[in-house]
Amino acid sequence: MLRVGGTVSAGVPLSHAAPSVTSPFGSASYVEGDRIRALEVGDAAVPPTELAFLDGIQRYAVEGRIGLVPVVRGYVAAAVLRRVRETLQAVESRSEEFVLAPFERLTSQQRAELEGVGLPLYDCPAAERSHPILDVRLAAKEVETKREVLELEIARRYLEAEPAGWLVVDGALTALSEVLEMSPKVLGLIKSHETQFLDGRDLEVALTLPAAHRTSVFARAVGEHGRVYTWYLRLWPWEEHDLLYGLVRVERAPTDATVDEATAVSRWLLAERAPLAARDGRWDRLIYPIQQVETYLRAQAGGWW
Repeated sequence: MLRVGGTVSAGVPLSHAAPSVTSPFGSASYVEGDRIRALEVGDAAVPPTELAFLDGIQRYAVEGRIGLVPVVRGYVAAAVLRRVRETLQAVESRSEEFVLAPFERLTSQQRAELEGVGLPLYDCPAAERSHPILDVRLAAKEVETKREVLELEIARRYLEAEPAGWLVVDGALTALSEVLEMSPKVLGLIKSHETQFLDGRDLEVALTLPAAHRTSVFARAVGEHGRVYTWYLRLWPWEEHDLLYGLVRVERAPTDATVDEATAVSRWLLAERAPLAARDGRWDRLIYPIQQVETYLRAQAGGWW
């Protein structure tokens, strides 16, 4: 591989094929220049003083079945931790525990019995025909949707209280696109790269970024008419690992400030690598404050973790 200009990876053995990618490709348009370039951002810089971090968790368990109908207990939680004098403090937090079942497959008596459990009972989709695996997956998708709704609520509450502060969200801003209208200082930090928005040489530049480099800013579509500005940033060297090692993607509102401040934002994101997000398999793409939000939520979840 080296003789033909290739690179060598870690070669970690696997035994199963990776899960299928539901949305492998997206579209992009140039914003900063007429092509995707690799730009050095320089050394890590001190983050802003008004800086907070948002994340959410979800859990579910199949508690039983009524005939073939799964009865799923779900739990979602979200929190915002803000840095105050170098200490992260929870300023917004909420959780909910509930029961899910497809109402269309329950009798009125069965539904009444489930309502007597003492937890909120919600309807959820079901497959056209009973399917023990697909029905549970549809319920799990409903749990995910409730987590996204909760994250949006928490983000709104925080931005109403702190409209001038920065808020770093774990994940894409697709489900939180409404908050971009509330504040241009909301950042989405994406660790997974299932959807590729670039192609050809542009994609190669993005996925082979050296450490402490970013791509030029480009735009991706959100919904039917919206869009966000985004760029890739390499937190750690990927050589001898894999193309996606240490690679994150940053999203922000489609404004001139996003382009003007992309390098400055990238520099203080580099500073958030320390302390290391140790004992997490995603540590190379997980900044420490987001890990701390997850740790906080897991502690609050108690027996759900």
